[in-house]
Amino acid sequence: MKDITNMFDPERGRMQVVAFASGSGTNFREAVIESKKPDSNFDIRLLITDKKVKKGTDEDIGAIKYAHEYHIPVRTVNGFEACGSWQKAQENVSGLRAYHKRSIDFSQRLYNEIVEFESSMGIKFDLALLAGYMRFFQGSLLRRFIRSAINVHPARLDKFFPEGNRKFTGENAVYDALIDDEPSTRSSIILLDAEADGGSILSLGPRVPYTGKYPVTQEEADKHQNLQ
Repeated sequence: MKDITNMFDPERGRMQVVAFASGSGTNFREAVIESKKPDSNFDIRLLITDKKVKKGTDEDIGAIKYAHEYHIPVRTVNGFEACGSWQKAQENVSGLRAYHKRSIDFSQRLYNEIVEFESSMGIKFDLALLAGYMRFFQGSLLRRFIRSAINVHPARLDKFFPEGNRKFTGENAVYDALIDDEPSTRSSIILLDAEADGGSILSLGPRVPYTGKYPVTQEEADKHQNLQ
């Protein structure tokens, strides 16, 4: 079919993947496990994170722990230190502009890390996997992966507001779905897009019924999300 563009040509060998994560790393772990199966056609060669330790502790975030367990190199560029507070940036226009500039510079640093790793290993990444990564791709990083990155979003993205916008986007998407009286949740795998959580849906995960307490709290929503 002429309207289909392959993301990867299997005749080139195994797909080389760079993963991005910000937290527990459960999606990253599952992707690594999948890559180890005999019939898999990809290798996760590098993990990039925007933080090293869990908030308020000296303990590595889960994604880094899994990377060490599976002997996958890790590069961490602290997003908060590089970009500052998004909440504070929204206080005025100049703050938003400065934050946007810092975010582009941050993406450039990530791009440079990737290019340096590729050069040192003699490879070129075919795909970026956003496995619970909570920062936007911008500038050169976005241009590099605009049609060769997939994002694992924890909530369904096939439900819309009357005006046409997707309902369950952002970092609190599972909580938003549950307080909207959704009896279950399901993850979405989408193509990376310049719009946050705006890419084309590739697939939806299985429905996971909510069995937690009511009224739903953020803590209960987080527990439920970890089951997906």
